[in-house]
Amino acid sequence: MAEEFFPYESFRPGQREVLRRIREEIGLSRLLVLRAPTGFGKTAVAIATGMMRSPAIHSVRTRNEITPVLRDLKRLSKRVRGVRYSFIHSAHAMCPLLSSERIDPEDFWLNCQILRESGRCSYYKKSLLVSEEDVEEILSVSENHVDAVKRISRDLGSCPFFSLAKLARGSQYVVATYPYVFSKDLFSTIYPEEDPGEFFAVIDEAHMLTDPSSIFSSEISTSKIEASIHEIREYLGGDPFSEALLNRLLRLAEEKAVDDRLRKIDRSLLSIDTDSIEHLINIALEVKRRALDRILSRGSIGEAASKRISLVKVSLAIALLEDPRFEVFAYRNGMSTWIKVTAIDHSVVSEALSMYRASLLMSGTPPTLEYIERILGIQGASYVDALELGSWSPYSNIATVLTSGLSSRYSERSPNMYDLYSKYIEVIDRFINGVKLVIYPSYEFMRNVVDRLQNQGFVENRGTTIEDLVRSIGKDGGLVHAVAGGKLSEGIELVTNNRSMIKCVFVAGVPYPQKDEYVDEIFKSMRKRVSEDEAWDYIYNMTASMKVLQAIGRAVRGEDDRALVVLGDRRFMSKDIRKYMGLRIGRIARNLKEFESLVKLVASDFL
Repeated sequence: MAEEFFPYESFRPGQREVLRRIREEIGLSRLLVLRAPTGFGKTAVAIATGMMRSPAIHSVRTRNEITPVLRDLKRLSKRVRGVRYSFIHSAHAMCPLLSSERIDPEDFWLNCQILRESGRCSYYKKSLLVSEEDVEEILSVSENHVDAVKRISRDLGSCPFFSLAKLARGSQYVVATYPYVFSKDLFSTIYPEEDPGEFFAVIDEAHMLTDPSSIFSSEISTSKIEASIHEIREYLGGDPFSEALLNRLLRLAEEKAVDDRLRKIDRSLLSIDTDSIEHLINIALEVKRRALDRILSRGSIGEAASKRISLVKVSLAIALLEDPRFEVFAYRNGMSTWIKVTAIDHSVVSEALSMYRASLLMSGTPPTLEYIERILGIQGASYVDALELGSWSPYSNIATVLTSGLSSRYSERSPNMYDLYSKYIEVIDRFINGVKLVIYPSYEFMRNVVDRLQNQGFVENRGTTIEDLVRSIGKDGGLVHAVAGGKLSEGIELVTNNRSMIKCVFVAGVPYPQKDEYVDEIFKSMRKRVSEDEAWDYIYNMTASMKVLQAIGRAVRGEDDRALVVLGDRRFMSKDIRKYMGLRIGRIARNLKEFESLVKLVASDFL
């Protein structure tokens, strides 16, 4: 039955076999895990599975990942009559009243709600009148999700978010960004009357589930807290209780934040309880109401939609602390101090997954079945490995070289080691054409190496977007420096003429998580379930291997791609990390001269 909903006329190697295995397992387990390499075609398999178990909601990490899913859904709708689909992402990014205004999603929702309830948003009014068929027609002719959003507001004069949500409620398959799948509150903005238990969930990039903070967290700068105190005084004339709470948080954050490592703020020092959180949220709502009343008295609807009140974001971040599984940390980013409220217990992940009737987790590097059972606490999951069922393997198109003279171990970090890394990187830049992606364990380590390079290329920072990189990369490629686990190392796809532009991935050090007090809290949480050695192995070896394999996946996207992979740290020889990577080391370069010879050989005979 699943094959009936496959978007393509033919199957890639392993796809038919994977679908048959899923069909066998889907009635036996509430959780299916699919391990499949880049280029396998996971999206098509997910759609066929979700349609078999519809209604389905397919989660993606970023808005950029929506369009490939829509492309396959559009193809399926042409093959199978009656297939209806929709998509959803951040409402503030869709709002035609905002244009290019930057505003926190939480802040925007209040603006949107007030404008809707007061009858002042013409786009929302129109969304109540447009038919699902009108929106469906827009999707059928749109090139991508961005084009679809523009067409709905321009051609229909309707709110894209609520128009697409209306279509979603009548669709078999919906694509949504993570928050709408992992938050029951946001799920209800699409489906106000439906229960998540009626849905089949597809979780793409499932390796993200190993880090609770990547999904369940909120970050605010101390400047935003200072702005919140100012807002309370401007709109309410002050509120001693709220101001004292925020000033206390400010003081503790400044005391704790030393560098970019997360340091825990003791909850007891904040004196936060349910009553204080409720009071702060009520104050934030009143500040927002008065700010919008002031603007609307002048009749400016666009300005009202875009009005930013920092206190909304701040109060909702603090409200996360009502859940004892969340803690608050402080760190510095350049000259700024930041606060991060985040989950430190994996039960938040399993709790979210348990909302759905069944789930399919997909990744080229998903967590192991043992991890899912012991850390996430989900029993009876089924594991499907596409490589074991005939999928093409990208590893056959990779030449792997390990450099035994390099190490990013803290005890070995020095000016001499940074100099040595820069010399190895200059070798690949000199002899390899195309894009050379260099992956570092941290921003600090990256800065120390990049500063020593003559030709630096493109360097990622915390605010870098994939669009920034795409705009800067020319047809001849160049060096791209990125941090493991970041947007570029896991989210980029640089392709020309259907072939990857990335010809080399240089892993400059084992990307172990930076040891800080957040990692300490995760370790404590995991120790309740497994031994100390097992917890350490999961946090460090498994996580590092996932980051490496995700980065390698950026280079080999299909059977016509080939790439050199450099494992730039002698610790990659350890069996503890290699057991997770499954990557065969071709040659070991003991010094720079041997490395240069091997790179020349790979460039001339393999790439």
